[in-house]
Amino acid sequence: MNIIEMHEYCDLLLDKANSPWYSSAEKDRFINLAQPEFVESRYETFELDERTRKELLPLVRRTTGANVSEIDLSNIKDYMFTLNLIGVFNKKCGNGTNTEKIYPLQLDDEGENQKDPFNKNDDENPAYTEENNGTNNVLLIVSDNIPISYTLKYLMRAPDVFRDVNSPSNNVDCILPAFTHEEIVNIAVRKMMANTEQIQNYQMQNNEINQQN
Repeated sequence: MNIIEMHEYCDLLLDKANSPWYSSAEKDRFINLAQPEFVESRYETFELDERTRKELLPLVRRTTGANVSEIDLSNIKDYMFTLNLIGVFNKKCGNGTNTEKIYPLQLDDEGENQKDPFNKNDDENPAYTEENNGTNNVLLIVSDNIPISYTLKYLMRAPDVFRDVNSPSNNVDCILPAFTHEEIVNIAVRKMMANTEQIQNYQMQNNEINQQN
């Protein structure tokens, strides 16, 4: 669906539920609230099956950097979730480089890992923790040395949709696949009905979404 069709589908569902009328700007707002909820619901199962992979594929992005052990996530304006982190490190023998996957490390495992000679995080077994440096959220790479370079793949936040009723050429459509739009609109309408305290209609709408899943 384009943004006009998403609005029309909102109107159809709202009319069926005898819900109050919503302006174009209000419908945009609720659809933009629904998008991250949809993405979060799929993130845990991303790449477990082909459908979920296709649902979120338009949001997969990559960024690269060099000679840092701390990746400041505030510099990635559209960052939402980490998918994969890879680093390039000098070989211990000093001859060439190794490309290593940098694994997520639970904070309560960090100290124990460094005491375990078979699981110690070094340039051949690097890991990262996610924390806050007092100002911004960061990925902190745990290894012997700073990586020569890194590649971070992440899920970006879905760009906001926008319907310009006066100048349709300014419309911004949802970039997620068309087969996800119906569910996104259902989530938006559920939020609209909950916002107007139409509890019964809200529960009926929620049941419809659960049946789709």
